[in-house]
Amino acid sequence: MLAITEDAAAAIDSIVASSGLPQGAGLRITQEVNTESEGKARTDLRLSLVESAEEGDEVLEGTQIFLEPEAAGFLDNKLLDADVDGEQVRFSLDVQAESL
Repeated sequence: MLAITEDAAAAIDSIVASSGLPQGAGLRITQEVNTESEGKARTDLRLSLVESAEEGDEVLEGTQIFLEPEAAGFLDNKLLDADVDGEQVRFSLDVQAESL
């Protein structure tokens, strides 16, 4: 399952709160597979503000994040972090460290 840092959760809460969308809105993450010029497959993630989760989406407990089923599989065992600089937010993914 995707894990989220406190910084990422705070950034998402702020983005959703300032969106003007109704309560229950959130950030939806979808997956798109593209082909690079060398012919190699590349997975792109798309973030969008939505009023609610779509049928089949995984809703992360305690957050306003909705994961498209394909994106949920791709993001399994990943950590979402955010770097906030003024009005700019940059999200990053890393592999979760395995606990012993």
